[in-house]
Amino acid sequence: MLDLKPYYDAVNSAQAEVDQVANEIDVAMADGSDEGKLKALELQSKLDGALAKLESASKLYESRQKADRPNDIAKNYVPVSNAEDSQDDGSSQASVLTRQEYDKLSLDDRAKFIKTGGSLKDE
Repeated sequence: MLDLKPYYDAVNSAQAEVDQVANEIDVAMADGSDEGKLKALELQSKLDGALAKLESASKLYESRQKADRPNDIAKNYVPVSNAEDSQDDGSSQASVLTRQEYDKLSLDDRAKFIKTGGSLKDE
């Protein structure tokens, strides 16, 4: 599994930069002076750059998340069959056995019985 922490850290770092620049703009505008307004306008390009970085980092993070997801498409095209498997010798195996019949089987046959979905009924 891919380690997404570096990508997530890049998003957080970009968000922190956006927050910092936005805060600087707020402080400059709160000053109320013409100099503060000019400074806020000058910081606009810096904010735009920080937002572009944030968008780029977020897209990269989301792309890496999608790339790391398991591919479930193949399961839509693989037919699922509930038909019981036949043994190598061509004979079919019962899907339900009594406890006595099961106890008579060899260990290999018991394993095959269980693996092919066989079940026991107690009488």
